Amino acid sequence: MNRILLYFSFICTVGLACCTRTPDEKLFVFEDNGLFGYVSESGDTVIPCMYPFAYTDTIKRIGFVAEGNGKIVCLDKKGNKLFNVFKYDNGPDYPQEGLFRIIDEDGTIGFADTLGTVIIPPSYKFAFPFKDGKAKVTYEGQSVSNGEYAVWESSSWTFIDNPLLPKEN
Repeated sequence: MNRILLYFSFICTVGLACCTRTPDEKLFVFEDNGLFGYVSESGDTVIPCMYPFAYTDTIKRIGFVAEGNGKIVCLDKKGNKLFNVFKYDNGPDYPQEGLFRIIDEDGTIGFADTLGTVIIPPSYKFAFPFKDGKAKVTYEGQSVSNGEYAVWESSSWTFIDNPLLPKEN
C-alpha cells in the first residue's frame, strides 16, 4: 500500500511539474492581428494579444508594452500592470544606475528598479535620470516648447541620492 501511495505521489508531482510554469521561465512576444502578447517557453498564452506595441521581446521579470492610449506600461510575468513608464526617445525610459523613471496618472515622476519594484514613488514634477549617484529633480516648474523639443524650467531644482548605491561617509 505504501509503495502505491509513493508511486501515485511521484506521478502527481512529476505531472504537476510538467504542466506548470517555473518562476524563472521566460515569456516571448507574439503578434496576432496587429496586437502583441506573450507566450511561455512551452507555447502557452500567458499575456493575451491586446497591446498595439511591445517594447520587450523576452520577459525575464518585467516587460514594457504600449497601451492604446499611448501610455507605456510595465507588466510582470503574469500580465499584471505594475505602473506607467516615463516615455523617452519614443520608448520606455532607459535604466540608469539600476533605476528608470515611472509616471503616475497625474504626470508625477518617480523611479523603479529593473525588477519592477517602485523605489521612489512618483512625487516630482520633473526628474532627470540618475548620473554619478544623483538625480536632478523638482516639485514645481513648467515644460516650455523649444521647437521640436520641450525644456523643463524650474527655479527650485535639487538633487536626490540614488538609494541603490552605497552612501559615502
